[in-house]
Amino acid sequence: MPDGMERRRFLGVAGLAAGVTVAAPAVARAAPRVKWRIASGFPQSLDVLRGAGTLFCETIAEMSDGAFTATLAGPGEGAAPSDAADAVTRGAVEAAHTASCYSTSKDPAFALGTATPFGPNTRQMAGWLRSGGTELLDAFYARFGFAGLPCGATGAQMGGWFSRDVSGLGDLKGLRITTAGLSGEVYRKLGAEPRELAGAEVYASLEKHDIDAAEWAGPYDDQKLGLQQVAKNYLYPGWRGGAVAHLFVGRAAWDELPRAYKAMARAAAALVTETTLARYDAGNPKALREIVAAGARLKPFPRDVMEAAYKASQDVFADLYEKSPDFRKIHESQAAFRNEDLLWFRVAELPFDVFIAQMQARG
Repeated sequence: MPDGMERRRFLGVAGLAAGVTVAAPAVARAAPRVKWRIASGFPQSLDVLRGAGTLFCETIAEMSDGAFTATLAGPGEGAAPSDAADAVTRGAVEAAHTASCYSTSKDPAFALGTATPFGPNTRQMAGWLRSGGTELLDAFYARFGFAGLPCGATGAQMGGWFSRDVSGLGDLKGLRITTAGLSGEVYRKLGAEPRELAGAEVYASLEKHDIDAAEWAGPYDDQKLGLQQVAKNYLYPGWRGGAVAHLFVGRAAWDELPRAYKAMARAAAALVTETTLARYDAGNPKALREIVAAGARLKPFPRDVMEAAYKASQDVFADLYEKSPDFRKIHESQAAFRNEDLLWFRVAELPFDVFIAQMQARG
């Protein structure tokens, strides 16, 4: 029996031999031309995150044979982090590639689409999103006029850059730190003064001592921004969990898409997520070695800081449960999934990783 390609060739030849013109597939004939404008919430210097938006555009164009296309643009380098999502709400663009947590000031539930203090790690977040989390978030996003597709992941992040040493909880008092999402509320409870800055502003703010610390991402992106040049204390671990980016699509633009194009968008977003995570896993080790070799002081957060931050995060969540029904509903689902998944990680993942580290330490 001929395979699929040979079968199609056979049918075409047979049709011509019979004097019959073989028509192009109906789907290809009827494919509408759709072109989106996508605002990026990430600066040009962050090639992985910014490039993730470009990859999405390239992928849908290839999958649709050029019928479904998009162009990537972004706000000015000094624009507020939330500007990309706001552009969708205003109808200025069809979509935005950004971090959900940049819109936390509108509603704290936005933070849950990106990462939460002491929340799910990267794989746990992916599991939750694919086990009902995306639907919960999408119902929430609909209130603001857009649909949300998970579209990128950074993996684990660092605790940030500090211009002064942090040897205990007292060193956070009055600390001016830029961070995003609910981390700022945790720092506020610890006596710090959180601020939110666009990525392009972080370097200059540290250099001019307008801020004392910056929590951005991981070694690869931090090195791209040059943060190792303006602060020397690099603390770990980041306690925001595994961060996810989103593609926010205006409801009208999304609802007007043919089913096939919606499937393409979802598939392209999934490819972007897989690719960005792989690029960070490949780039972070090398960048970390170079950062340390250049003089950065790599050190863990003191135990009292970690414990105080964890307790403060639980207080923040309790406060938000009273203020935002959406936050409570989504966070309870996310936390329950993380807590259940921790069982598996404790049984299989963690012991394996610890064993490998111990064997390597022995030489």
